[in-house]
Amino acid sequence: MSRRRFGISVSSSIAEWLDKLAKKLGVDRSRLVERALESFLHEYAHYLYEHECKGVMIAVKRNGSGDTAKIIEKYRDIVLSNMHHHIGDLCVDILVVKGSSRKIAELHSALTSIKDCIVRYVPIMEQTG
Repeated sequence: MSRRRFGISVSSSIAEWLDKLAKKLGVDRSRLVERALESFLHEYAHYLYEHECKGVMIAVKRNGSGDTAKIIEKYRDIVLSNMHHHIGDLCVDILVVKGSSRKIAELHSALTSIKDCIVRYVPIMEQTG
């Protein structure tokens, strides 16, 4: 695999996190950033073209910081199941979704619009062979 070099700037605190984690994992900073980018791209790349897909979406927010239930209800046509849990002062929603990537991306954006809501989407790929 060919490599391509480019520079980025990050805050000092992120650079410190990268250095500590890279050391703990026994990899160099470049490899750690590459892994992080691969993960991010895997999470978002399928939004580049419209298609039918399925996956798991996790939304974590502080209690009282926004109403995920109203947003989830609006997208009930693509939400196959939803588990809602309270862990300390956090609300955690775990959604299994299936539908057009456009609608799933809309749901992702709607949940992300809630203040301090962290959303992760893991696409489920078909197994072949």
